[in-house]
Amino acid sequence: MNAWVWRGLVVILSLGLVGTSQPLKAAPLDVCQAMASADWATATNWSCGHAPTSIDAAMLPAGVTLAVNTDSEVGDLTLATGGTRISFNNGALLNIHGTLATTATATSSLITGNGRVRMVGGARQLFAPSWSAGTPGLRLEVALDSGAVGISAQGVKGGEILISSGAFSTTNDVRPDNGASNTGNLLIAAGAALITAGEIERTGAAGEQAASIIVSGTLETSGARLSANNITIATGGLLRVKRAAGLTIAGAINYSAGSTLEYAGNAAQTTGGELTTTAAALRVANAAGVTLNKSTTVNGELALISGALTTGAYTLTLGDLATCTGGYEVIGNVQRLGPTLATTACFGHPHTSLTFTSGAPPSSAAIKLSSGTPPFAGAVARQYTVSAPGFTGAATLRLHYLDSELNGATEANLHLWRFDGSRWRLMGRSAIDAANNYVELADVTAFSDWAIAEKGEPTAVTVVDFHAETHVDGIHLLWETADETLNAGFHVLRSESHAVHGARITTELIPSQTAGSVGGAVYHYIDATPSTAAKRFYWLEDVELTGATARHGPVVVQQTLVWLPLVTAAASE
Repeated sequence: MNAWVWRGLVVILSLGLVGTSQPLKAAPLDVCQAMASADWATATNWSCGHAPTSIDAAMLPAGVTLAVNTDSEVGDLTLATGGTRISFNNGALLNIHGTLATTATATSSLITGNGRVRMVGGARQLFAPSWSAGTPGLRLEVALDSGAVGISAQGVKGGEILISSGAFSTTNDVRPDNGASNTGNLLIAAGAALITAGEIERTGAAGEQAASIIVSGTLETSGARLSANNITIATGGLLRVKRAAGLTIAGAINYSAGSTLEYAGNAAQTTGGELTTTAAALRVANAAGVTLNKSTTVNGELALISGALTTGAYTLTLGDLATCTGGYEVIGNVQRLGPTLATTACFGHPHTSLTFTSGAPPSSAAIKLSSGTPPFAGAVARQYTVSAPGFTGAATLRLHYLDSELNGATEANLHLWRFDGSRWRLMGRSAIDAANNYVELADVTAFSDWAIAEKGEPTAVTVVDFHAETHVDGIHLLWETADETLNAGFHVLRSESHAVHGARITTELIPSQTAGSVGGAVYHYIDATPSTAAKRFYWLEDVELTGATARHGPVVVQQTLVWLPLVTAAASE
């Protein structure tokens, strides 16, 4: 057992045997009991014959109040409940190297004055199980060694709570409270950390606001609420949210330039009141991912280091100087305002980017990622929607993909495709990086939906059905379209081998029935040419108004040939 805790237990167990008028005989471990109200530094007032040192356990019984007028030391400290036991003056410090305990859970105003109880030293339990949060007069500082973590299952309450070095980890509430509404301050200094599973608010009542919570170090919380008139995540400060539904904020929360909001839950998270309309930096360290509950702007680093950020119905705006880091990405809408020429702007992932290289850049640009479904057969299982209203000029577009989304494609053969409103068109590529999983294309002049796929023809886009039927008068080919806005007509091609792409059997173009308008039609063509082949392969070729063509099919016709006996006439006699 920790020596400090053991000494505290010795003191507590001795209370039932020793009255306040009888001095407690010093134990071999130097357990010191104060005998009367006096100055803490008065050696003769202690049962051990000297003012406590950092290796002594001290006990302040009921009816005794000590004035701490100069900086002092103690190991474990146990306070009898009921009335003030310590009164600080002159801003003095009482450095506690062990555990702070009480003889019961009612701690009332045991510590008052303008000095501070200062928890110093290494990792340990800071508060004994008998401690409770009811000490509004307390001015508490946790100033542990660098890297040390002080733990507690007890709530703490004080007019001023300062975490100046090391870390304080508690499963209970932290209550900045100086005894009246809108009082109490919590300060977490640079390099220090507060880790809590409870609430941070003035009292146990939901939403009761303290005066201020200022985070220059790290505040990690899996609790539900932060409540204060002013909640500031200062420059260099980090608010780490672990609760699945985010936080309920009572009061105003602000993020200074250089601060970070991080999500690090163990299950999928949705942002809460901690996410404001503007954040300095946003980090996702949750493998299960995070979903926005509102639109927001990130002006600094967007770090997706262990999970995706999903925007849903909302939009993530990246400021002029925002950067993208990490191996994950934003699924949904990302926009940037006021892009400039020759500046590469990321959109949720370092390798999803736009660079406007010439012309007049747009006032805004946006890229939406939809993942999980190929836009056409054989394409990578994601689709991008790129928009740049008012853009006139050229740009370089880089789009990212995952190895798990290749959908059977060979990475070395990937190119970019664009949907022009009617069909998918192969646009090509100017660079590909299989190690970093992106395809890039320069001199892009128009934006819409984009996909990543190998060279070839995408499966039917405007043709929704194409099949063949065998009749006595030949092979009947039938097809139906859904949209022919830019379509001029069709040709039919035939082959007797799947390895041969076939030759046209239509001598003239079968004209589009709905050319120049939105809507589809049904077509019928008969191939009456006899054939002795066991199979026939048919392709449908659509011809656009520009002259570009694309093939659909083939459909296969299995032919059953019937051989009739040869009959000859007998010679006449």
